[in-house]
Amino acid sequence: MRGLLLLLLFLSACRYTFLPLDPGKPAPPERPFVVARLVPGEGEARLSLRVERLPRAGYLHLKWYREERLILERALFLENLGAYEARFPLQEGYHRLVGIFEGAVLFQLDLGTPRLPDPDEVEDQGNG
Repeated sequence: MRGLLLLLLFLSACRYTFLPLDPGKPAPPERPFVVARLVPGEGEARLSLRVERLPRAGYLHLKWYREERLILERALFLENLGAYEARFPLQEGYHRLVGIFEGAVLFQLDLGTPRLPDPDEVEDQGNG
């Protein structure tokens, strides 16, 4: 009898003695999913935005920069899935558009090439 109890105790240690918890269905992501494209045109840039997932309605803040200077801010109210559009003034040089939803950056789109410092000047400033 004692051997049988010992054998049962040993066998129970080798198997799962509980059922794993069912994690259930995962919660949907809280962050919206957008596909954004910035197309240059004659004197303007056009933002084409397609919203594919939107947990709740809210404002998409758009910040339009030329080089490192903020030149325009705009807000789009996203209430449903679908297509949205916005236009921005375009000049010579590098431009950047940043899309922010509820304080989190969703995307950054660039047009042109950023102006970078001359490496020789940076090296001279470091030695001086």
